[in-house]
Amino acid sequence: MIIANPIYDVVFKYLLEDIEIARELLSTILGEEVLSLDVKPQETTTENTAASISILRFDFKAVLKTKTGELKKALIELQKAKQVFDVMRFRRYLGDNYRKEDVILDDRGQSKKLPLPIVTIYFLGFPLDNIKNAVVKINREYRDVITQEVLDVKEDFVELLTHDSYLIQLKLLAGKSRTKLEKVLQVFSPEFKTEDNQQLNFKGDLDEPLVQKIVARLERAIASEEIREKMDVEDEIDRIFERELSKLALEKDKIIAIKDQELEAKGQELEAKDQELEAKSQELEAERQKAEAERQKAENLQKELEELRKLMKK
Repeated sequence: MIIANPIYDVVFKYLLEDIEIARELLSTILGEEVLSLDVKPQETTTENTAASISILRFDFKAVLKTKTGELKKALIELQKAKQVFDVMRFRRYLGDNYRKEDVILDDRGQSKKLPLPIVTIYFLGFPLDNIKNAVVKINREYRDVITQEVLDVKEDFVELLTHDSYLIQLKLLAGKSRTKLEKVLQVFSPEFKTEDNQQLNFKGDLDEPLVQKIVARLERAIASEEIREKMDVEDEIDRIFERELSKLALEKDKIIAIKDQELEAKGQELEAKDQELEAKSQELEAERQKAEAERQKAENLQKELEELRKLMKK
């Protein structure tokens, strides 16, 4: 089954513009039911940097139902990047969300503006150096530092100052699907790549209803001339990015080669200096030995003179 490759920003954006798909996808990733989802158009941004690095960002306001049945509001920040990025850019986006407030009801039923808890989800189109797992959750734990006891508590003050994160490394999504999440994320798997990078030949599990919805939408995406044109633009941007990286690598190699030559010349110069110093040292040692021989000769002559004087007195 031929579908659009969701690694492309335009396809990923098209996929998540279907709020029902976005809601079910986020529910599957978080392991908690997302009851409602709201995304503001002005909060959906694509940044093309001077280095042609594209970061796609969605900010969702969600109502979640936890495993204990509790209802809570939260901000879900979802970002996708194809290439290695400046981490400060992600931190800046996160800082923006920490400043946002929303109207919620307190325990007495009175409305007030308060910040919402934040959950971050990162779809990465590049592998991390030290994490070899496709999907990783980084969560918080309350622990007594003295006794090392894990505390089964939640505190609003702490919840609003810290957040859970999910990392999804798209290039590592391959192999057997054991869970619903793995089945859903198969649509991003590189194992279904074709000669045309813009499309995948999806052969994953279609028994999962959410997978069926995603695949159907991605089929419509690959059939859209407008989306294909935008994918062509992304390909051109990626080609420019790769060319710039190649140029930078060549320049780096040239600089390193020049520095190596300079260091080699310095090394040879230092070696010549060392040889010169060694020659001087040998010359001085020879002079010292010569002087020592002359001194010894003079001492011997002095002894001979003293012996002669003693003989003459007799």
